Amino acid sequence: MTTLSATALFWFISIGITVGLIFGMVIKNEGRSLYANITWGTVGAVVVGSIGIWLGFGDGVIFSLVGSLSVLFIANVFHQHHKEDIFGHVDLGIKIKRKE
Repeated sequence: MTTLSATALFWFISIGITVGLIFGMVIKNEGRSLYANITWGTVGAVVVGSIGIWLGFGDGVIFSLVGSLSVLFIANVFHQHHKEDIFGHVDLGIKIKRKE
């Protein structure tokens, strides 16, 4: 049975950085920034990998990979950075004519 050690944390952090970097380079400016993807990928990998070891499901490396991908997917899918996404597609210069 694998225990949570510094070696396991090193691999979780390495997987999180790598997946965050690749994810950030693939989606470019359509989601979170590259640094935010690296940060959230690392956080997701460490948390889910540690939970995988704590529950006794293998060595946690696969869980850290899946956790990193899932956290990055959720963070980027629900990220709103376009003005149209935040405020809706509203043309403030429109004139509404009243029917008489």
